[in-house]
Amino acid sequence: MPAALRLPARSGAGAVPGAGVTTVRLLPQDPEWLWDFFMTHDLLLAPLHAAWAARRHGVGEDIAPARPPGLENLTGLDAPAALDAWARVHHALPPALRCRALLHDERAVPTRRGPLRAPDGRPLIPLHAVTVAEDDPRALGRVRRAVRAGARAMPSLVVTRRPDGSADVHGVASPGDYRGTVERTVAVLSLAADDDTDVLTEALAQATTTSRTDLSEVQYAAYRRFADRLAAAAMTGRSGGDRALFRSRY
Repeated sequence: MPAALRLPARSGAGAVPGAGVTTVRLLPQDPEWLWDFFMTHDLLLAPLHAAWAARRHGVGEDIAPARPPGLENLTGLDAPAALDAWARVHHALPPALRCRALLHDERAVPTRRGPLRAPDGRPLIPLHAVTVAEDDPRALGRVRRAVRAGARAMPSLVVTRRPDGSADVHGVASPGDYRGTVERTVAVLSLAADDDTDVLTEALAQATTTSRTDLSEVQYAAYRRFADRLAAAAMTGRSGGDRALFRSRY
């Protein structure tokens, strides 16, 4: 029999952050957010770590992998710790979230063959209760802070003054090019547990023993409230229209 899912851990006044402390996060089987999650690895963490590792092992600047464009002078980021944290979160994901097919198949529909149903039988975008170490979203939060600081120090728009007094504005690669992707990744991973996530985690636990989970009215109300929070997090930095479109699918 599949093991029962734990209820989301709440951070109490006496809680001490540290290794071994886990929490349950509800993560969506949604290509919009999964794209940001995977691009945090592909565009930022993996190439940054490759460049760091090459230089640490004495590989010359002329043959070592280049740092990602715009991150050459980024400071305050522990490349190995950041990549390890992302990898542990990725390892904790169920197969449905680790598979990249959903990102590249334009015909793929998140609700297709999903077990979650509204009270009226309508298929819903699946949510997955994922147990992660609290230190890992926290480590990715430090990546977010480093990128934010780099974006302030190294803007992506540069103004060049000409001798005649006119100005030329042109864009350059900067940490700001990565900020939205990192912000959205961390925002969803950091959605704290509340009463709604407790209700939904209990409902999802039933899905380990049945092929379909029909939410009750109470559970569906929790799903809709969680979807409001999810849309705000997954669309961080994007327009209100983008947020409304994301939310409409739930």
